[in-house]
Amino acid sequence: MEIEASIPPPRIRFEKLCNSYALRILKFKENHAIKKAYIEEINEDREELATSSSSSSSPRNSTIRHLLQPKT
Repeated sequence: MEIEASIPPPRIRFEKLCNSYALRILKFKENHAIKKAYIEEINEDREELATSSSSSSSPRNSTIRHLLQPKT
């Protein structure tokens, strides 16, 4: 049904919406509360990945790593 309507699968549409929202947040002013919270969360996740000695053992770390790596 999605193919007939030329609509991407739900997973791809959801990922696009998430990426669009993240970019929208980054366009907010530096003192915006949502942008501050978003950047703090990213920094905490990056620190957690850096200090983690076994990143593949934790499913949460692998999920975060997937989100932080750019897609080509």
